[in-house]
Amino acid sequence: MKTIGQILKKDYLLLRENELLAADLASKLILHAQYLSFCDFAEFRLMIPFNTPQNIIEVLNKWIAQQNIPGAIRNYIPVDNKSKFDTDVAMNPELSFKDWIAILPSPDFHYESLRKKIWNLSMGGKALLILLPESVNTWRKSASTFKRIHLKGANMAFSGSSLYPMGWFHKRQLREIHQYRLVHMWLTPQIYDVNSALFKKDMAIRLDAITSSTTSPNDL
Repeated sequence: MKTIGQILKKDYLLLRENELLAADLASKLILHAQYLSFCDFAEFRLMIPFNTPQNIIEVLNKWIAQQNIPGAIRNYIPVDNKSKFDTDVAMNPELSFKDWIAILPSPDFHYESLRKKIWNLSMGGKALLILLPESVNTWRKSASTFKRIHLKGANMAFSGSSLYPMGWFHKRQLREIHQYRLVHMWLTPQIYDVNSALFKKDMAIRLDAITSSTTSPNDL
């Protein structure tokens, strides 16, 4: 059986502010290098908040340069129900990458906070990518919410992790979401230790989903 990296080609690691500011960042990055090698990825991207301090970005870029496969940084915007990220992007084009705007919603994010913003961004020629949509508490209770988001024109980057279960039949739900073409991109939700039980569990779940039907390589 092919590895995850051989199918997806590029790994997209989600890094949150608390992880980037942690004292053990350097040792965690060593673990991620082992993960990239173990899964046989051809390239990788680090997804970081747009307002990450420059000294942390320098640490990340130095680590990227030391790897034996190409890597790069991509920005995302952490958002909650009060965020006006559609107007923020209009005033600051640097928040986007090419035609993409990536957001990480808070666990209590409401669907109603999203609808008009998708339209506003599309009018400005920007496509919305929602990172880790299954981390939103109310959304993961029903796959129908993800379908509504998809029909509205937003794209989604799922992790498939057991840390964000979609009910008792998590694996089946994830497989169906993938087969409905609701997964635009696959995301690595945290730095894994390849010897941990969580890594083995999550990789089995993701492999089950991406081998259930044709999967396009990650590309952003």
